[in-house]
Amino acid sequence: MTENEVLHCVNHPNVETRLRCNKCGAPICPRCAVQTPVGFRCPQCVRSQQAVFYTATPLDYIVAAVVGLVASTVAAFIMGQLGIFLALLLGPVAGGVIAEVIRWVTRRRRGRWMWLVVSGCIVAGALVAAFYPLLFASRALVYLPLSALFRLDLIVYAVLAVGTAYARLR
Repeated sequence: MTENEVLHCVNHPNVETRLRCNKCGAPICPRCAVQTPVGFRCPQCVRSQQAVFYTATPLDYIVAAVVGLVASTVAAFIMGQLGIFLALLLGPVAGGVIAEVIRWVTRRRRGRWMWLVVSGCIVAGALVAAFYPLLFASRALVYLPLSALFRLDLIVYAVLAVGTAYARLR
Protein backbone atom coordinates (compact mmCIF):
# COMPACT_ATOMS: atom_id res chain seq x y z
CA MET A 1 0.00 0.00 0.00
CA THR A 2 1.29 3.42 -0.84
CA GLU A 3 1.12 6.47 1.34
CA ASN A 4 -1.39 8.26 -0.90
CA GLU A 5 -3.74 5.32 -1.44
CA VAL A 6 -7.32 6.19 -0.48
CA LEU A 7 -9.22 3.62 1.55
CA HIS A 8 -12.94 3.31 2.20
CA CYS A 9 -14.46 2.60 5.59
CA VAL A 10 -15.66 -0.99 6.06
CA ASN A 11 -18.89 0.24 7.69
CA HIS A 12 -19.46 3.30 5.49
CA PRO A 13 -18.32 2.43 1.94
CA ASN A 14 -18.85 5.99 0.68
CA VAL A 15 -16.48 7.55 3.24
CA GLU A 16 -12.79 7.87 2.38
CA THR A 17 -10.31 7.36 5.20
CA ARG A 18 -6.69 6.75 6.05
CA LEU A 19 -7.38 5.46 9.53
CA ARG A 20 -7.06 1.75 10.30
CA CYS A 21 -8.04 -0.41 13.26
CA ASN A 22 -4.89 -1.13 15.25
CA LYS A 23 -6.01 -4.71 15.94
CA CYS A 24 -7.38 -6.09 12.67
CA GLY A 25 -6.14 -3.42 10.25
CA ALA A 26 -9.56 -2.72 8.72
CA PRO A 27 -10.02 0.81 7.34
CA ILE A 28 -12.40 2.83 9.53
CA CYS A 29 -13.70 6.37 9.42
CA PRO A 30 -13.62 8.73 12.43
CA ARG A 31 -17.33 8.03 13.09
CA CYS A 32 -16.64 4.31 13.51
CA ALA A 33 -13.35 4.62 15.38
CA VAL A 34 -13.46 3.79 19.08
CA GLN A 35 -10.61 5.31 21.02
CA THR A 36 -8.91 2.87 23.38
CA PRO A 37 -5.79 3.36 25.52
CA VAL A 38 -3.73 1.65 22.80
CA GLY A 39 -5.19 3.43 19.77
CA PHE A 40 -8.26 3.41 17.55
CA ARG A 41 -10.22 0.21 17.03
CA CYS A 42 -13.17 -0.76 14.88
CA PRO A 43 -16.51 -1.46 16.61
CA GLN A 44 -16.28 -5.18 15.76
CA CYS A 45 -12.96 -5.60 17.58
CA VAL A 46 -14.23 -3.65 20.59
CA ARG A 47 -17.39 -5.77 20.72
CA SER A 48 -15.44 -9.03 20.54
CA GLN A 49 -13.11 -7.82 23.28
CA GLN A 50 -16.03 -6.94 25.58
CA ALA A 51 -17.83 -10.24 24.93
CA VAL A 52 -15.13 -12.05 26.91
CA PHE A 53 -16.53 -10.57 30.13
CA TYR A 54 -20.05 -11.99 29.62
CA THR A 55 -20.02 -15.59 30.81
CA ALA A 56 -23.68 -16.20 31.75
CA THR A 57 -25.42 -19.21 30.27
CA PRO A 58 -29.10 -19.44 29.30
CA LEU A 59 -29.70 -21.40 32.50
CA ASP A 60 -28.36 -18.43 34.49
CA TYR A 61 -31.02 -16.21 32.93
CA ILE A 62 -33.77 -18.70 33.87
CA VAL A 63 -32.49 -19.00 37.43
CA ALA A 64 -32.21 -15.22 37.68
CA ALA A 65 -35.79 -14.79 36.46
CA VAL A 66 -37.24 -17.29 38.93
CA VAL A 67 -35.25 -16.09 41.94
CA GLY A 68 -35.69 -12.44 40.97
CA LEU A 69 -39.45 -12.78 40.64
CA VAL A 70 -39.80 -14.47 44.03
CA ALA A 71 -37.47 -12.01 45.79
CA SER A 72 -39.02 -8.93 44.20
CA THR A 73 -42.58 -10.08 44.94
CA VAL A 74 -41.70 -10.60 48.60
CA ALA A 75 -39.97 -7.21 48.70
CA ALA A 76 -42.96 -5.54 47.02
CA PHE A 77 -45.40 -6.99 49.55
CA ILE A 78 -43.19 -5.74 52.38
CA MET A 79 -42.87 -2.29 50.78
CA GLY A 80 -46.63 -2.16 50.29
CA GLN A 81 -47.09 -2.47 54.05
CA LEU A 82 -44.47 0.12 55.01
CA GLY A 83 -45.73 3.16 53.11
CA ILE A 84 -44.24 5.67 50.71
CA PHE A 85 -41.69 7.25 53.07
CA LEU A 86 -40.00 3.96 53.85
CA ALA A 87 -40.30 2.95 50.20
CA LEU A 88 -38.17 6.00 49.41
CA LEU A 89 -35.56 4.89 51.91
CA LEU A 90 -35.67 1.13 51.44
CA GLY A 91 -36.41 0.85 47.69
CA PRO A 92 -32.75 1.17 46.70
CA VAL A 93 -31.74 -1.21 49.48
CA ALA A 94 -34.23 -3.80 48.24
CA GLY A 95 -32.98 -3.40 44.66
CA GLY A 96 -29.38 -3.87 45.81
CA VAL A 97 -30.28 -6.96 47.83
CA ILE A 98 -32.18 -8.47 44.90
CA ALA A 99 -29.25 -7.78 42.56
CA GLU A 100 -26.76 -9.32 44.98
CA VAL A 101 -28.95 -12.39 45.48
CA ILE A 102 -29.05 -12.82 41.69
CA ARG A 103 -25.27 -12.43 41.47
CA TRP A 104 -24.82 -15.02 44.24
CA VAL A 105 -27.23 -17.54 42.68
CA THR A 106 -25.60 -17.22 39.25
CA ARG A 107 -22.13 -17.54 40.85
CA ARG A 108 -21.20 -14.01 39.79
CA ARG A 109 -21.41 -14.82 36.09
CA ARG A 110 -22.21 -11.70 34.12
CA GLY A 111 -24.76 -11.55 31.35
CA ARG A 112 -25.26 -8.82 28.80
CA TRP A 113 -29.02 -8.72 29.51
CA MET A 114 -29.11 -9.81 33.16
CA TRP A 115 -30.03 -6.30 34.29
CA LEU A 116 -33.06 -6.37 32.01
CA VAL A 117 -34.30 -9.70 33.36
CA VAL A 118 -33.96 -8.54 36.96
CA SER A 119 -35.58 -5.17 36.21
CA GLY A 120 -38.54 -6.94 34.62
CA CYS A 121 -38.83 -9.18 37.68
CA ILE A 122 -38.90 -6.17 40.00
CA VAL A 123 -41.67 -4.53 37.98
CA ALA A 124 -43.60 -7.81 37.79
CA GLY A 125 -43.27 -8.29 41.55
CA ALA A 126 -44.61 -4.78 42.16
CA LEU A 127 -47.55 -5.48 39.83
CA VAL A 128 -48.35 -8.71 41.65
CA ALA A 129 -48.33 -6.88 44.99
CA ALA A 130 -50.47 -4.06 43.58
CA PHE A 131 -53.12 -6.28 42.00
CA TYR A 132 -53.18 -9.05 44.60
CA PRO A 133 -56.07 -7.46 46.58
CA LEU A 134 -58.12 -7.23 43.39
CA LEU A 135 -58.15 -11.00 43.07
CA PHE A 136 -60.13 -11.28 46.30
CA ALA A 137 -62.35 -8.22 45.91
CA SER A 138 -66.01 -8.98 46.51
CA ARG A 139 -67.13 -6.10 44.31
CA ALA A 140 -66.72 -5.73 40.59
CA LEU A 141 -63.69 -3.85 39.27
CA VAL A 142 -65.95 -0.96 38.28
CA TYR A 143 -66.68 -0.10 41.90
CA LEU A 144 -63.11 -0.20 43.16
CA PRO A 145 -61.55 3.18 43.88
CA LEU A 146 -58.68 4.39 41.76
CA SER A 147 -56.41 4.31 44.82
CA ALA A 148 -56.67 0.51 44.82
CA LEU A 149 -55.10 0.46 41.35
CA PHE A 150 -52.64 3.35 41.72
CA ARG A 151 -50.18 2.49 44.50
CA LEU A 152 -47.63 5.27 44.70
CA ASP A 153 -45.59 3.42 47.31
CA LEU A 154 -45.11 0.45 44.97
CA ILE A 155 -44.31 2.70 42.04
CA VAL A 156 -41.62 4.49 44.06
CA TYR A 157 -40.24 1.15 45.25
CA ALA A 158 -40.13 -0.28 41.71
CA VAL A 159 -38.43 2.77 40.19
CA LEU A 160 -35.77 2.99 42.89
CA ALA A 161 -35.17 -0.77 43.04
CA VAL A 162 -34.85 -1.03 39.25
CA GLY A 163 -32.35 1.84 39.23
CA THR A 164 -30.21 0.20 41.87
CA ALA A 165 -30.40 -3.27 40.31
CA TYR A 166 -29.47 -1.78 36.93
CA ALA A 167 -26.43 -0.06 38.43
CA ARG A 168 -25.29 -3.26 40.16
CA LEU A 169 -25.79 -5.64 37.24
CA ARG A 170 -24.80 -3.53 34.27
